[in-house]
Amino acid sequence: MTRAAGTGRRIGTVVLSAALIFVALETALQVRSQLRFGQSVFNALRGETRYVEDERTGLKLLRPNRVFPGQDVEIRTNSLGLRSPEVLPAREPGSLRVAVVGASTVMGELARRNEGTFPALLGERLRARYPQRKVEVVNAGISGARLADQLRMLEKVVLPLRPDLVIVYPGFNDFADYCRDAASAPTASRQGLPLLSLPGWLLSIDAVRRHTVFLRAASPGRQAMRDPAEVDLAPYRARLDGLVAAARGAGVPLLLATNARAYRPEQPLEEQMRLSEQARYFNPCFDVAGLNALYDRHNGEILDAGRRLGVPVLPLHERIPGGRAYFADASHFTLAGERLAADTIFAFLVSRGLPGA
Repeated sequence: MTRAAGTGRRIGTVVLSAALIFVALETALQVRSQLRFGQSVFNALRGETRYVEDERTGLKLLRPNRVFPGQDVEIRTNSLGLRSPEVLPAREPGSLRVAVVGASTVMGELARRNEGTFPALLGERLRARYPQRKVEVVNAGISGARLADQLRMLEKVVLPLRPDLVIVYPGFNDFADYCRDAASAPTASRQGLPLLSLPGWLLSIDAVRRHTVFLRAASPGRQAMRDPAEVDLAPYRARLDGLVAAARGAGVPLLLATNARAYRPEQPLEEQMRLSEQARYFNPCFDVAGLNALYDRHNGEILDAGRRLGVPVLPLHERIPGGRAYFADASHFTLAGERLAADTIFAFLVSRGLPGA
């Protein structure tokens, strides 16, 4: 055997071994995801993905009338594709119906059961307050929804249910558009090998990215950080106005809530970095100071919309402290956070006189 042939065989063995290790790791991560969250590539292979594109509304919704079992998170869906009890278009006489519109924090991305989401907990509190009435709280939150999606959800799904009140907790997904805009800006032509695009369902790649956020943030060649003061919030403002206009056009009262988060400027920087890891992963063009500033700007827009348009605003970001006690990651609540959110919204509604009550 020649030296070149021996070297080639050794390289082939190393590549094959690396490929087998990668396949084993990916399989283990997929099985783990299936057991914990009831969601993995195996769902896609069976045609049972958690989300579907709804032709009637044009929305991404949960697959209707399904149970996605998991040890950590079990999601049960109704016929509308929501993580919510079944709700019929027809209203019972004297009933009270409230809808909560938003994204993954409203849906309860990390809540173990449907009953542990803050919309469901709000329903418990309202039923105890009004035991003589049928109370329904519709959880109209969908993971990944931006304000434009929430407006469509309001118009296509929620308003036809004729709720007495709509609560909007917008979430932070619009932030991702700012990094996407920055990434699409003209740059110098890239030299060398073409970039390869990997399938989004590869959990091993996602795991590496998530656990190396701190390395990328500290890298001298990292993506240039955006100045949050230069982000144009006019489109966000217009979407907020659109939500208010749609609710008013249907004669339905609206309550806006500001966005709470785990990390705060008053915390030690090390704690902020730890608590903001998820947010920096999804919004890599902002550092933690930039994300704090951007959150404050968006909450400022929500508060300003309330003043301009005469809509009540619940400053939830002031009522829920940061840190691990109330947040499982940068923005999703722990059970204690879900309960505090429900308590805070309930108290706010009672203090102002709940519409329809």
